[in-house]
Amino acid sequence: MSKESLRRLPIESRLFHKLSTKHRLAYVEAVNALHPASLDFSVWEYYFRARLIQDYISGMTDLYAWDEYRRLMAVE
Repeated sequence: MSKESLRRLPIESRLFHKLSTKHRLAYVEAVNALHPASLDFSVWEYYFRARLIQDYISGMTDLYAWDEYRRLMAVE
């Protein structure tokens, strides 16, 4: 992600930095394996992005997920 896009998307930026390097690399490798001119590129990119988020959330404990939600929504 570019620095400019990180500034424009504060919540997304915080979430991006919380992802493990392993998960980010898996996403990048999967997307790079796709052919950009393919008609279904955007569908597959969205799928891999959803899997990235799913993998991140599935690694959370219930308490950690609740704390993360409260931090992101500025409840505290």
